[in-house]
Amino acid sequence: MLDRMPRLGLKVAGATLLALLSTAAARAEVTLDVLYTTPGTFNKLQEDLAKRFSEAHPDIKVKFRNPVAGYEEAAQQILRDQITGRLPDVAFNGINQIGLFVDRGLGAPLDADIQADGGLDKLGYYPTLAALGQWKGKQYGLPFAVSTPVLYVNADLVKKAGLDPNALPASWPELLEAGKKIQAAGGPGTTGFYYQWEQTGNWLFQSLVTSRGGKILKDGCAVAFDDDKGMWALKTLESFGKSGMPNLALGQARQSFVAGSIGILADSTSYVAAAERQIAKRFAFETLAFPLAAENGQLPAGGNVAMVFSKDPERQKAAWEYVKFVTGPVGQTQMVNLTGYMPGNETAVKTPDMLGDFYAKSPNHMTSIKQLPVLTEWVSFPGDNSLKVIEVIKGYTEALVTGRRTAQEVMPDLVRDVTALLPKCGG
Repeated sequence: MLDRMPRLGLKVAGATLLALLSTAAARAEVTLDVLYTTPGTFNKLQEDLAKRFSEAHPDIKVKFRNPVAGYEEAAQQILRDQITGRLPDVAFNGINQIGLFVDRGLGAPLDADIQADGGLDKLGYYPTLAALGQWKGKQYGLPFAVSTPVLYVNADLVKKAGLDPNALPASWPELLEAGKKIQAAGGPGTTGFYYQWEQTGNWLFQSLVTSRGGKILKDGCAVAFDDDKGMWALKTLESFGKSGMPNLALGQARQSFVAGSIGILADSTSYVAAAERQIAKRFAFETLAFPLAAENGQLPAGGNVAMVFSKDPERQKAAWEYVKFVTGPVGQTQMVNLTGYMPGNETAVKTPDMLGDFYAKSPNHMTSIKQLPVLTEWVSFPGDNSLKVIEVIKGYTEALVTGRRTAQEVMPDLVRDVTALLPKCGG
């Protein structure tokens, strides 16, 4: 009896140790709560990346929330989540919303994690694009899917109008004239030119202002487009409306283009891959650079960054691993292959069997890469009314492109209403 006691004790001790190890293993496994937007573009990609990541990190699982339609909707949800204490661990947000979150105490700085892994250069990020994820000197986001504005061209319709698709004019008045010729040659149902003014976050309004060398804000909190450059942008939008351009929803315009009924479409590169698949060589499709209206003209980088919102240190570590993966060479290679966005990771672009060979064979995607030297920030409006400012500008933009109001009428009202929603500088 006595000689059985040690063996019994060992069994009990072993069972206890096994239970402790199992508990520790269970505790070590993390399931990240992740939010992203635009399901039509990102569903397949996000599911693919989560699978690849979990295979490489079996102790970290990824559970997606129901994706929301756009960046503004995601921002509203995250601000509600702050109140209820249900913030996602990782979210993919519009580049223009970093300040909105950080100024409200949301978002974990990634600087320490980046330095622990060798720095931005070693991790392979384009310095220009990585800088877009910074706010007040700290890195809060890393570029996941970056877009630039470009021109989508139906080369068949352009040629039918007697124009050369490779020698289209580089000014908006001339492009509008080309659009009229395309429309006349194409006949009923053809739209010669369309400008996607409805893009999220006033992105294509900002593109016009910065392409002229202008700015959206000064001192970070006051209207800066109340000058000749801003007036030029408003008059350009007004000219689109006067040209007879229809007012189409964003998705409707894209479907019209791939159906072959729009000659020139100003839009985001985010749709390039989908457009190529949907056109399926039914007509010749090309992309051209977005016109710059001044030597110092720039273009706001659109798209989204990956941010960490978890406040728990252990979950933050797991979230960093996920952010590093999806914005790293493997994640960015998959992102480009499945969308039309530009990668934020230079290593992926320069590695032949990742994206190097892809870009060499894909001129429509290369247009965005060529615009990298002229990229600037997509402005985030400060203060509690950030999302309201976006809606106000959108309303005035629509009034211009539908011909209801002129630029001269809109400018003072627009400046007044935006100013009223911005915090006072220094306040």
